[in-house]
Amino acid sequence: MNDNIIITIGRQFGSGGHETGKKLADLFGFEYYDNKLITLAAKEIGFAPEHFETFDEKPKFNNALRIFEGVFLGNYQYDNYFSNDMIFKIQSNVILKLAEEKSCVFVGRCSDYVLRNHPNVVNVFIHSSIADRTMRICKRMNVSEQKAIELIKQFDKRRASFYNYYSNKRWGHCDTYDISIDVSVLGEEESVYFLAEFIKRKFKI
Repeated sequence: MNDNIIITIGRQFGSGGHETGKKLADLFGFEYYDNKLITLAAKEIGFAPEHFETFDEKPKFNNALRIFEGVFLGNYQYDNYFSNDMIFKIQSNVILKLAEEKSCVFVGRCSDYVLRNHPNVVNVFIHSSIADRTMRICKRMNVSEQKAIELIKQFDKRRASFYNYYSNKRWGHCDTYDISIDVSVLGEEESVYFLAEFIKRKFKI
């Protein structure tokens, strides 16, 4: 039986999900994976990680998507194509492999759905007030309030489409997760400790 404990983090854009996940990982001494997962997935099939960023948490498109520019062989043009479904499958395999090896915190990538059969998973959703999210994005990305709000709408829509398509569940809905927390209520630090206590009780640690 796999005794590794897995924490998955779903999050609204600008809610502090990455920071919360990292702090939980540090608190419990777990490995932490967010964008690093793209690098691992790329290495699995020998491609440069930057090609995978094009597909990261974006909804499926009907057409195949290009990884490489055309490579000419003789008189023929040769292209390597990978669909979003294939990229998702590769990333899912990496998530499953890592969860078998160690206790981890995963941010995004439908990790809660990918690990739905793992015996020791807690699924968390991080959200926050639009005011706090706007302030965080303005500071982090050095953009105006209007631009920050536009980005929030854009990324939330993209994440919801990606998650709903691949998981057949509902992104951000309470019945999808074990616990959902508004970090603007307690603040980031207190929210981390609140979640840590919940996780300790769930796994009796």
